[in-house]
Amino acid sequence: MLYCHVLKNRTKAEEFCDKYYEIDNQIYYKLLRMYQCPMSLEALRLDKFKLAEPLPDMGAAIDILVKHYKHIDVKEALRLLPEDTKLQDVEEFMCAILRDRTKESRKNLLLKSLNLSDNLKVKSQKMFYQKDKLIVTGMDSCAVCNKRVGECAIAFYPDRRIVHYGCMSRETLPDVSSSTP
Repeated sequence: MLYCHVLKNRTKAEEFCDKYYEIDNQIYYKLLRMYQCPMSLEALRLDKFKLAEPLPDMGAAIDILVKHYKHIDVKEALRLLPEDTKLQDVEEFMCAILRDRTKESRKNLLLKSLNLSDNLKVKSQKMFYQKDKLIVTGMDSCAVCNKRVGECAIAFYPDRRIVHYGCMSRETLPDVSSSTP
């Protein structure tokens, strides 16, 4: 209040808000309200100083809206505006809000598209890796140790040779070309 109406220093009032925004995220709204609906000197206990009664300053209020619209609740700010406020007075404020909202909306649509694309890519990879089927019977044997696979954990190589999961780490598989069919 002192910066706004007694000292009439907008810059200091905004610097004060910048400094204390982290503590009170409603501080710009309060500053806006002070410019639009100033308290009486009597309510502030400044009536003994013989100062002029503060008057609403729509120019300063709109300036605060334009500069700090990201820190002020738009609905509350619009409720504070007098009914006779002209649209051209708040045009810059409204355009800035619409520009930011549009930018945010486009960003979200892009992220949604990227996520959908990634999801489709993962589904495609899953289908690719799940297309190979191998039917294993109890009679099949491991290509490394030549024991029957039974109900053990198994793996198979691209050439469709079956191995025990534990045998996978062993040196090498016997050469397929040297074995007789």
